[in-house]
Amino acid sequence: MAEEPGHADAGSRRRPWRFIGVLGSAVLVAMATAIGTGLGSDALDLFDDEQEPVSYSALEEVAECGTHLFVRGDRAKSLVLGEMPTAGDWESFRDSNRAIVATESVVEVSIQGETSRTITLSGIDFDVERRHRPAGATFLNPCGDSIRGRFVAADLDRTPVAVVDSSRDLEGALGEVDSSGRSPYKPIRFPWTVSVTDPLLLKIVARTRRCWCTWRAEITWRSGEKSGAIAIDNGGKGYTVVGSARARTFVRSSSSPSGWARLAM
Repeated sequence: MAEEPGHADAGSRRRPWRFIGVLGSAVLVAMATAIGTGLGSDALDLFDDEQEPVSYSALEEVAECGTHLFVRGDRAKSLVLGEMPTAGDWESFRDSNRAIVATESVVEVSIQGETSRTITLSGIDFDVERRHRPAGATFLNPCGDSIRGRFVAADLDRTPVAVVDSSRDLEGALGEVDSSGRSPYKPIRFPWTVSVTDPLLLKIVARTRRCWCTWRAEITWRSGEKSGAIAIDNGGKGYTVVGSARARTFVRSSSSPSGWARLAM
């Protein structure tokens, strides 16, 4: 009996698709096995090649207890004399008086990996612009505690800027010393590694006594063949801090008619 034309061709066309389906199933099984044993992480990263391997956030801290604020010129004098009302909360006081953070600028930075690869942080560098401080006074609340956690403290009055204190201890306290006059905490050292499961929460403290400083910091990183820098710069604007040396300082006082009392230095 003669074979109907086209049947043999249809069968031969179906066989390659069956082969590809079997091959695809085998690949999926192999990938699942590799992932389960931890051998497939590098292979998975190939699919995320465009994804940046590190993410971060940076937030400037202005605390009701602890943050000193510098108010310029006649406005500072009016506050001390009681010629204008004092805002209740510290953020409102800062905004209504166009106040600038004084003495210590604190920015909390959170850094973590976004892929299975480890991120190596290789160091931190500072850049600072210095200007002459205008006339004014410093205001603060007589409360608060030391800055705690992992931190790096930099002296902006030095050229170049120098890291003068740090702690890798989660319970570390800025400025705390033992009986020998030394910090009881181990300093944080670079390189430092982070990952998806092991992020870094770091407080960057920028200090000045004398200048009106705008500072920025950069933390360099590497992951495999990729490298880059984390810009701690307030969206490009930088962070401004004013030194309080030889400036009058006032603290909140319920016994003063203006609500402020001169702090003897």
